[in-house]
Amino acid sequence: MAMIFTGGHSTTLDALSLAAVAIGGASSKAYDEQVRAVGEPSALIGYPYFIETPSGAVRSGYVDASGLLPRVFTDETGAYNVFWGDEALAMQAEYSG
Repeated sequence: MAMIFTGGHSTTLDALSLAAVAIGGASSKAYDEQVRAVGEPSALIGYPYFIETPSGAVRSGYVDASGLLPRVFTDETGAYNVFWGDEALAMQAEYSG
């Protein structure tokens, strides 16, 4: 399954296009998903992100040259949140104490 989000879908995307690819895992209870930021490389590299799953797991960092964010592993299908830019930095500060 593939989903494509454009800047018009959320003000937090700051004109970035995103492609999230969900790949079924080895069992029907394991899912492995990964977000890839697509756009002008000079605008993407170093752009902050923050990922939060429904179970409370979080991942954060900065987009590298590949545009690939860390894989998100879940036991069942469902939504998870990806925050970008200033919102991602605020979430990183909130979780780091």
